Amino acid sequence: MCSSDLLGMDRVRAHERELLEYALDTLEEKVPGITLYGPRDPHRRGGVVPFNLPDVHPHDVAQVLDATGICVRAGHHCTMPLHERLDLPATARASFSVYSTRDDVDALVDGLRHVQHVFRG
Repeated sequence: MCSSDLLGMDRVRAHERELLEYALDTLEEKVPGITLYGPRDPHRRGGVVPFNLPDVHPHDVAQVLDATGICVRAGHHCTMPLHERLDLPATARASFSVYSTRDDVDALVDGLRHVQHVFRG
């Protein structure tokens, strides 16, 4: 049996929404210049947060974060037509689910601030 069956999908979704709201607010507040893509309303999105940092390629963001133990994806995320429409070479994407916590969001924020320091000195 899947852990989500034990928890109940309503509780899983509620956790995801709460974490998304925290992530969107915290990233916007604590990571200068970050661009977040997608609806701001956590009820209108899934557990992913695509983003870009100014003047840092998303693949570089992912590589630096990986070196600190933080995993994000970088690329088109099966949405190449959207990326082309928005004139984006790629985005980085954090994913949150039932096992994610606010501490994970805070680690991502710290990691992104580190990325900015690495690329801006």
